[in-house]
Amino acid sequence: MGRSTAVSFGRIQMLVLLLGLFGAFLLTADRAAAEEPVDSTPPVIGNGSISPGNLSHEGGNVQISAEIVDESGVHMVSAQVYGSDGSYQAIPLYEGFKDNYFGTLEVPANYSDSAMSYSVEVQAYDLNNNFNAASIGEVQVEGQPQFDEAPYVSMAEVWPQFLPREGGTVTIAAEAGDNRGLSAVFATVALPGGGSTEVPLQGVSSSRFEGTFEVPANSAPDAAEYLVEVVAQDDIGQEARATAGTITVEAAPPPLSSGLLKAWPAKRSFGSVRIGREAQRIVLVRNLKRRGAEPVAATARIAGSSDFSIPAAPTGGLHFVLNPGEKRAIAVAFRPTAAGRHVGSLEIVRDDGGQPGLSVALMGRGTSKR
Repeated sequence: MGRSTAVSFGRIQMLVLLLGLFGAFLLTADRAAAEEPVDSTPPVIGNGSISPGNLSHEGGNVQISAEIVDESGVHMVSAQVYGSDGSYQAIPLYEGFKDNYFGTLEVPANYSDSAMSYSVEVQAYDLNNNFNAASIGEVQVEGQPQFDEAPYVSMAEVWPQFLPREGGTVTIAAEAGDNRGLSAVFATVALPGGGSTEVPLQGVSSSRFEGTFEVPANSAPDAAEYLVEVVAQDDIGQEARATAGTITVEAAPPPLSSGLLKAWPAKRSFGSVRIGREAQRIVLVRNLKRRGAEPVAATARIAGSSDFSIPAAPTGGLHFVLNPGEKRAIAVAFRPTAAGRHVGSLEIVRDDGGQPGLSVALMGRGTSKR
């Protein structure tokens, strides 16, 4: 009896010892767990990219990628997309391979005239709910091209077209319009001595425009000509042009003591002539009969293509003198040396330097066929 009681008491002491050891182990484990630091570092976002970064107005798909690193592990990654039009969308990113996350942004078509942009921000949470965000760029979407027709110009005109040598005022007018709107309507006037000037045209109705041009007096011995063209421009710079006509200012009369030469016709065509063959045409030069005028001395010579010539004329040209009322026929030959169109002129050069530019245009075509 006494021995049995001693054995039971020994077992109880052993059990108490084991429970004490187990409790100490648990206490140590709890303290170790309490002393272990908790991850409070947010994920690291790097190597963010958007491809492509520019799209046409039709839109398209854009790939978003970023590298996310965290010591406790990544829980969730997304891309926040903010449109310049105020739109917003969130796109989840998924891990494609270690620490690299990918997603696709579907960019809609842009039907406005101006460009659109979408900025992209990557956001990441780790397993301890730590958060980080980083902007990785933006996507540019072009505006829709403006399918705008060019403006039109019609019924362009100028009047009067003939002025005395004193010059005067002419009116330039035209019909013009555009399906969006006109920014300017004006006329360009080519000046006889070279260069040009612009004449603004003002609207007198919804589609008709008019302006005036002061034509100066002409002191030259030849008529002065001004070519007029009307130009209309729309709001994006497209142009339309139309010729309104030519203003001619009468030449100043030569002194009474000087004769006045006239060459006829103004143009002389030889048609088609076989290479090596010759064709001749006649040009008439007349000294107009003027009271008190004197004889005029002049020289006829060829300018331009060497395939034209004055038969039997000296090297310097054919010299002649015409009394008032007298005329002279001058033969001009065309002997083509090559196929194709040939142009030249018969110049009449007065000894006294009067009537500069007096000439007859010459033209012909050389052919190798009969």
